[in-house]
Amino acid sequence: MSAIGVFEWLGHTSIGVALNRSTWGVAILEMVHLLALAALGGTILLVDLRLLGFGLKRRSPAELAAELSPIFWIGLTVILLSGVLILSTETMKCYYSEAFRIKMMLLFLALLFQFTLHNKAVKSEVAAGSLWSRSAGVLSLALWLGGGLAGRAIGYL
Repeated sequence: MSAIGVFEWLGHTSIGVALNRSTWGVAILEMVHLLALAALGGTILLVDLRLLGFGLKRRSPAELAAELSPIFWIGLTVILLSGVLILSTETMKCYYSEAFRIKMMLLFLALLFQFTLHNKAVKSEVAAGSLWSRSAGVLSLALWLGGGLAGRAIGYL
């Protein structure tokens, strides 16, 4: 099945149709999506600031990441699920949106980076604020922020 076929199928699923007919469904989904984004973004920001050598200096980046892990996973899961549901209500708009493609690319890169090099930097014994940890923190923030900005641009571009 082609990419456009997948998008068309998603828009015609019973959930997509029901959400499009609903008065409040999309608005509630977007609110849930944004709340999960705040939770996920907060965990990423705290860990990345720690990698940069700022704040919460009594905790190592590894300890902080471990403590925030449940919030990270809940936020990520809710964002992904609500994102697919929101996508099901505006499939063709997103299919033709350059901003949507950029968002998906940056989200993929952010997740790939998060679970590989970022994770290695967080767990390494290299001091927070070192070149290695600062680089990981800056790149992580850039990828996640870029994805968020591209997502915001979907409605305007």
